[in-house]
Amino acid sequence: MAATAAPEAATYTITAEMLTAERFAPFGQILGLEGQERLPIDLYPNVDVFRPALIHADTDIEWLLTRTGIREFRLLFLERHTQLAQAFIPLGGTPFVSAMAPADAREEDGFPALDEIRAFIIPGDCGIQINAGVWHEPPFGLVDGSLQLITSHQALTKGLGTELNERREIAQLDVEKRNLTERTGKVLRISFP
Repeated sequence: MAATAAPEAATYTITAEMLTAERFAPFGQILGLEGQERLPIDLYPNVDVFRPALIHADTDIEWLLTRTGIREFRLLFLERHTQLAQAFIPLGGTPFVSAMAPADAREEDGFPALDEIRAFIIPGDCGIQINAGVWHEPPFGLVDGSLQLITSHQALTKGLGTELNERREIAQLDVEKRNLTERTGKVLRISFP
């Protein structure tokens, strides 16, 4: 008796959007000059100061430094953290893509509905800060070996370092990381305009 191959997962595609403050507003803030007003701090000549976002955290914040290689533009997981608004800041001017769904996204099969997931192209001259609870995948580098500074906290960092459970997920400390294909049987890819 011949073995039957597992059915191929249905593939869905979302198109990455160029980052604008208006498009990104449901998810967080852009850490850049777009839409910012200069603060009235005039202590030095030729130094302008802006406040692109307030930092929200229920615990002490730490920085993580990630080096990102080029990987397949396919979402494997979406994760969220409720104790901080997480920032992703490129170093060296390298752009990246960030995929996410709103904190209050409608869920199907215990995963944010695919039509609620969006992807943004983050240029290398700014970063982003996502609101606490926003579902997201770690950055997709557009340049091999690109570096990003990411805000975290000790429980979050420790949670991300734990082993995946039987569903290939993490659900402890301040990490809720869900596996797209395990939960939905589908594949979600990112395309470019």
